[in-house]
Amino acid sequence: MNIVIKRAISLVGSQRELARKVGVDQSAVSKWLWGGGIRSQYIPSLVEATDGQLTAVEIINSLSSKAIPAQPKA
Repeated sequence: MNIVIKRAISLVGSQRELARKVGVDQSAVSKWLWGGGIRSQYIPSLVEATDGQLTAVEIINSLSSKAIPAQPKA
């Protein structure tokens, strides 16, 4: 689960409301929540939808942490 998207949903009230504010279907928000990729074009809208309570960096980092496995420390 993407905790940053979960927080965004919590901030705006529902998946449906976040979808409306970002300009996507609710199913897209559900996919984001459960680990689907977010197109870069939607990141500014996500920041705006949360009145800046989420930053673009937080959103990007939430995606990259899934895409890049942690490397074991030597």
